[in-house]
Amino acid sequence: MPARTDTLVILAVDDCPVQREMLMVQLESAGYSALVVETGEEALQAARSVAFDAVILDVNMPGMDGLQIGRALRADPATHGALIIMHTSESEALVRERFAGYDGFLNKSAVTPMAERIRRMVRERARAPGAVAAAAPPSR
Repeated sequence: MPARTDTLVILAVDDCPVQREMLMVQLESAGYSALVVETGEEALQAARSVAFDAVILDVNMPGMDGLQIGRALRADPATHGALIIMHTSESEALVRERFAGYDGFLNKSAVTPMAERIRRMVRERARAPGAVAAAAPPSR
């Protein structure tokens, strides 16, 4: 695996092709290195093999949804400290009731630029006492 640079690495999952394209464009235009996948299974596989700074999870997807992915990330020692950002058009209160283990919330209809909100969340996490560095894949 190449050495980490100062570029933030964002893993995102969304089942909608249009949303995946929008995520990719927004993240890369903000200078992030983005890995955007379609399914929960792909997201978990990527999370185990790529060091990332944050993971963006679509809540409503067929098969494994974002809530299940988030729980799986929290249960895995290699990714339990990941910065998890939920991305949905649902209300934050409803999402929080179903999975309280996330760190950030992005409403799909928000007008504030996503990239800046993500950058702020990553920086806040890095400054927090006892902060976990970027989630790293397990050593082999």
